[in-house]
Amino acid sequence: MKNHPIRGVSAGARRRLTARLESAASFAIAIALAVAIAASGCSSKKSVDDLGAADSTGDSIGEPLPPPVANIAISYSHPNDSLDRVVVSKFFGAEIISNMQSRSGRTASVIRFDGGVPIWEIKADRSLAGRIADIGSAGWAIKQLEYGKLPAHFSQVIPDEGPPEPLDRGSFYVFQIERASGTTSYEAVKVLADGSLEAYAAQPRAGSSYLLCCGLATDFSEPVILPEEISPEDQESTESAGGGDQGGGSSSDSGGGPQ
Repeated sequence: MKNHPIRGVSAGARRRLTARLESAASFAIAIALAVAIAASGCSSKKSVDDLGAADSTGDSIGEPLPPPVANIAISYSHPNDSLDRVVVSKFFGAEIISNMQSRSGRTASVIRFDGGVPIWEIKADRSLAGRIADIGSAGWAIKQLEYGKLPAHFSQVIPDEGPPEPLDRGSFYVFQIERASGTTSYEAVKVLADGSLEAYAAQPRAGSSYLLCCGLATDFSEPVILPEEISPEDQESTESAGGGDQGGGSSSDSGGGPQ
């Protein structure tokens, strides 16, 4: 993997940039599978494997796995603030461009994502009808949002109708949370083969690049091997290779876990 320097940015500017990212992470959204996790401090890798029996049993071989679920915990640092807009973009690949050291000793990474297709966008319904309803800012100051489910007092922009596509194992996502105060936070997410999520506080850079903080997993940019990509021949070969140890027990692991 190539490491390219960030041109035109001094060492002092890099430190200030990373410090701002760590500060922003204190109110950044935290995304988890099935259970929302509130972000605090500089975000590090968050992986949750509480997927449930429906996604872990081996009794339904050949049946599609249920889609991953992402609950988004939203925090506010300004009084009477509220949610204004949420945009979720899907990416198909990632490349580590460079790493930089923060003053706290943590490592932030600049990642360039491939693709970038908005798949879900919602916004607060602050129309005349909404104002007449007199719901106040509290009506839009929701603190938890499930991906794909439209909350009350919000309207969906993308897609035009119906729910968005489910989260896709092996893909990358950026969740953009805009508040009425003007503050915006970002979270970069990788969906693993078992449906769990790796999430990092992020800040946009040029193009489709983001600065991710902190302690990026070494295999973050690597492709995910999905269970359906393991052929029966590969499975038989693996079982045969492990069959040489008599009495070694049968291997019940699917072999399609995160790489």
